[in-house]
Amino acid sequence: MTQHGEHLFDEIKRYVGFDGRDEELLRGMRERIRPHVAPIIDDFYDHILGHSGARSAITGGMAQVERLKGTLRAWMDGLFTGPWDYDYYELRARIGRRHVQIDLPQQYMFTAVNVIRGHLVDVVLDTANDLRRARDELHAIDKLLDMELAIMLHTYREDYLSRMQKTERLATFGQMVASIGHELRNPLGVMESSLFLLRGRVGTDERVVRHLDKIESQIRVSNRIISDMLDIVRDRPVTRRPIAAAALFAAARESVPARDGISLTEEIAADLPPLLIDAEQVRQVFVNLLANAYDAAGPGGFVRVVARMVGESEMEILVSDSGPGIDPAVRARLFEPLVTTKSKGIGLGLPLCKRIVERNGGTIHVTAGPLPGAAFSVRLPAGKEEA
Repeated sequence: MTQHGEHLFDEIKRYVGFDGRDEELLRGMRERIRPHVAPIIDDFYDHILGHSGARSAITGGMAQVERLKGTLRAWMDGLFTGPWDYDYYELRARIGRRHVQIDLPQQYMFTAVNVIRGHLVDVVLDTANDLRRARDELHAIDKLLDMELAIMLHTYREDYLSRMQKTERLATFGQMVASIGHELRNPLGVMESSLFLLRGRVGTDERVVRHLDKIESQIRVSNRIISDMLDIVRDRPVTRRPIAAAALFAAARESVPARDGISLTEEIAADLPPLLIDAEQVRQVFVNLLANAYDAAGPGGFVRVVARMVGESEMEILVSDSGPGIDPAVRARLFEPLVTTKSKGIGLGLPLCKRIVERNGGTIHVTAGPLPGAAFSVRLPAGKEEA
């Protein structure tokens, strides 16, 4: 049981019995372990690449494998360097959260740590001069790797609880949306019919026509809001066809009114492979992101769009602006319905973007961009049509 005010890492250490003696033993092994790290890492990724389920988490080909080898090398160095403090805990927790983000099943995380454990046991036994000390070293390694697993499992638990809460909120939101959408569509339909009849009877009075146009415009806005709300909670069929990224963004740009004084820069190479998506659905994503970027940049601001391949089967399209950025207080909940940073927004655009992107096999998240304001990274499947 966690003692009152005790940090989770302190509880884990106390439970496995990890203490200063273990830290001393781990630091003492560092130089013996170092020459064996590269072969351990190579064998580790041979295991992954030889298993179809584990290999599916690697979407960027061998270039990604080489980057991941560097990450694993740093992780292994940290095992024997320390210090095993709260910063160490936070670093390991971030690794666990990354596993969650890429949907790495827990069983692969367990077996991966076990592969490392087996190699370290062999190295310790093969290089030991004192079997009694070697036994203590193996106990220290076991304790540390068990703590690593405990930290990563905690991140999976955090994600599970977060997803359960989001699912419950989305279910409640869906019930509300279905009810409100049905109730509002009827009076809006009556308004549209009455507006049609009025137009035929008011003649050419410009003031009356202007006000009728305003009414019609607001009815369209109301219907669009209802449609967006329904799209968030229902599954629309996806028809994927290849389309050039430049053509997709051009279609999106046509739907967003140009803003005076805002400079838009596009870096979308013509030789990029086509996106494999439902273009009509995904176009709406970039309509929303571009409109948001214009609003954030403001007069005299800058908006930049960059497209690049990430590996062989995924394209990233980055939309960034020179605005004030995103309030950290809402950043974590930005893709939840009814969460917005705009004074006149209702918080449906980004949740709808997320639903559309995920239906099309992609991801969307806030990231750091080339401009000082907000930046949204959209990753979508790309490549040959046969893929």
